[in-house]
Amino acid sequence: MKTQQENTTFKIENISLFKQKALHWANMFSTFCALDNNEYKYYNYSSFEYILAVDSISFLEDNNFDKLENFKENKNIFGYFSYDLKNELEKLSSSNKDKLKMPLLFFFEARYLLKIKNNTVSINRNYPEAFHILDYIENIKLPKNNSKKKLDLKLNVSKNEYIQNVKKIQEHIIEGDVYELNYCVEYFKENIDFEAIDVFNKINIKSKAPFSSLLKFKEFYILSFSPERFLKKQSNKIISQPIKGTIRKSKIFAKNEQLKANLKADIKERAENVMIVDLLRNDLTKSAKTGTIKVEELFEVYEFETINQMISTIVAEKKSDISNIEIIKNTFPMGSMTGAPKIRAMQIIEDIEKQKRGIYSGAIGYFTNDNDFDFNVVIRSLVYNENTKYLSLQVGGAITYDSVPEKEWQETKIKVKAIVEEL
Repeated sequence: MKTQQENTTFKIENISLFKQKALHWANMFSTFCALDNNEYKYYNYSSFEYILAVDSISFLEDNNFDKLENFKENKNIFGYFSYDLKNELEKLSSSNKDKLKMPLLFFFEARYLLKIKNNTVSINRNYPEAFHILDYIENIKLPKNNSKKKLDLKLNVSKNEYIQNVKKIQEHIIEGDVYELNYCVEYFKENIDFEAIDVFNKINIKSKAPFSSLLKFKEFYILSFSPERFLKKQSNKIISQPIKGTIRKSKIFAKNEQLKANLKADIKERAENVMIVDLLRNDLTKSAKTGTIKVEELFEVYEFETINQMISTIVAEKKSDISNIEIIKNTFPMGSMTGAPKIRAMQIIEDIEKQKRGIYSGAIGYFTNDNDFDFNVVIRSLVYNENTKYLSLQVGGAITYDSVPEKEWQETKIKVKAIVEEL
């Protein structure tokens, strides 16, 4: 007879140190997922501070959505959706280079579940076993990494190519094909021995992103320092919070307040933001009860560790007869990473970009056993294949008719600054 496991709680003095050590413990297993909101206070609808799901009781690895509905039933599962699942949802294809070779969809049910809130860690085990896990974690010695060696990531386009591609996108805009398009490039490194846990710990401490995640399965590591929520379902409410609009951050309070005001007043940035808000409102009509879609926040500027960003919040009440998977399929991929109109934008993306996006522009998150879910947008992310020793870092920006190619080039640099400086 199987004994039912209970949650055991412990008070922890140094939560930051505990989280770092817990990832080294988790890395002993072939599969784990860490989700960390870094105690970010300004996002609405936060459900937790930190979750660490470790070791798989069961998992689903596939290239379409078909089996996920049955797999997730009555379970807490963690995983990701790749951008290229778009090909299942629309008449689209992807023929660009794929050097990571990850499955398009992966989810698992965890054996161990650690949750942190208010300096307390909860472990889904009875006392003796929970204590041994805690004791093991607390006795881990973190590696000392004092190396100042610079890691030179290559970029898969030159500055001139980038600027010419921005101009091509603007030609599509002039011709009426799209109103706005998210153009992405890839930084990469081949034949690299990459310490994913140590790198994640270092960058997460500095970036403090509210949707940070670290997911490992088999030979793959995904390190995401995302500030953006894709989609959340909370009871009967659907929430999306797209980001469009970026400006640097100043350490001087008065100067940063002026930068935030400049961003909020920027006509080009507001135009980008409202286009994606309209796109999302349209996507949500497929899943929402008539008349329930509302824009709770429009053009709000949020502060992060290295940048300020413009965020809008769209909410709706879901239809009673629609499944969670259908809600996600109706909005995937997220409009903030494609453009408008979405299908034509994705076709142009395939023509202009060199790399297959894969998990980048996808989503990492979870489904709960009481039928809710929450997923981030995979941006500001490093992806590593431990077998092929290939490291990828993609970054994108929204291109409109008013975009200045040189400025867009500089914005890609700002977005990866916190990550590249650490590397």
